[in-house]
Amino acid sequence: MRTDDVLSLLYTHKGEYLSGQSVADGLGVTRAAIWKAIESLRADGYGIESSKARGYRLESMPDLLGEREIRLGLDTRVIGKTVHALDETDSTNTYASRIAGEDAPDGTVVVAEYQSKGRGRLGRKWESPRGVNIYTSIILRPGFPPSGAPMTTLVASVALVRPVRELYGLDAGIKWPNDMLISGKKSAGILTEMSAEPDRVRHIVLGVGIDVNMPLNAFPEEIRDISTSIMLELGRKVDRAELLKRFLTELERCYFMLVNGESARLLDEWRELSAMLGKRVRVTTLTSVTEGTALDISAEGYLLLKKDDGAVATITSGDVGIL
Repeated sequence: MRTDDVLSLLYTHKGEYLSGQSVADGLGVTRAAIWKAIESLRADGYGIESSKARGYRLESMPDLLGEREIRLGLDTRVIGKTVHALDETDSTNTYASRIAGEDAPDGTVVVAEYQSKGRGRLGRKWESPRGVNIYTSIILRPGFPPSGAPMTTLVASVALVRPVRELYGLDAGIKWPNDMLISGKKSAGILTEMSAEPDRVRHIVLGVGIDVNMPLNAFPEEIRDISTSIMLELGRKVDRAELLKRFLTELERCYFMLVNGESARLLDEWRELSAMLGKRVRVTTLTSVTEGTALDISAEGYLLLKKDDGAVATITSGDVGIL
């Protein structure tokens, strides 16, 4: 018997009492072994209430993103079956890219409590204080041509925004190409990196940084007015492991849709969750600044922008600001 087997039973029946005898019988061990496992879990920070008449009940879990916390109750077939849970790394994307080159399997999840060199798009720094947010990278091996890669960022956007809306009732939305907004402020970013041959993607590393329990004073002063966290919007701290598992579950659903050729349905979901379609926006690239109306998203995942002269431009990359 593993201690995690006891935890899994308590988690499955969270909020209910389970008698020590029923747990022992179910796992084929003695009640003394169950008591020892319970004490070990308590030492690890799990709040477990005990009653002589009723048994044991899981009351609370530690605010950790370890392999145990991530895999507990995660009902997926591919994503999260292999987890690398790190206390600290330079960047989860850098780590994931390295192990992807060493044949880490499809759906491998890398998560860290702290990043010393967290990265955003265009080489920007992503602030990564310890123990308050989610910093994760997922290795995907979809097997399609490189032209399909932009859709993975859209997939991740849908997979992230939907559980934030459902779990917390917040006004979360997608800003193309890679941000989650809550009440108009940035609260998450996605960094997609790819290794490919001319006709086939070797792997995609999907990096996601979510500002979960980030206090306002932890944001750099220059972005404090345009950034937020789920905690700041909700007024209370949230369970990071619960959010991460819901995201991974949604990501698998959307990923399977993508590889099974259901891109049109995914695009419809993206449109439903968009924070910018129909709004006036400014698109900034390395060489130009263009304003217009965010008209739609193309079949390839590109932004269709109706410019002021009436022409429709296909935007393949750039920073978008909602005006």
